[in-house]
Amino acid sequence: MKKAQSGTLGDFLSLAETALSALLGAQKEVGSALSGKREAIVRKLDLVTREEFDVAFAMIKKIRAAQGDLDSRLERIEKKLNLSRPQKAPAKKQKRTKS
Repeated sequence: MKKAQSGTLGDFLSLAETALSALLGAQKEVGSALSGKREAIVRKLDLVTREEFDVAFAMIKKIRAAQGDLDSRLERIEKKLNLSRPQKAPAKKQKRTKS
């Protein structure tokens, strides 16, 4: 009777090993499929690399600094020439008539 039990147990363990192997293979396939989908989505979004972002950010920072310098120069020139910046006239309110 022991041989029958050990044979059944061996068959069960063999079946479990086969099932586990199949599950691990399926997990790898699902992982690679998801990875492929993720890469496709990222390509579709047309994202920039970190290096490209840093270059663009540095350019923007430089432009903002130049704009600040130009604003202060313009202010000094206006003060020197005794000019003031034109101010926008307040918008006139339109009266609504009842029909």
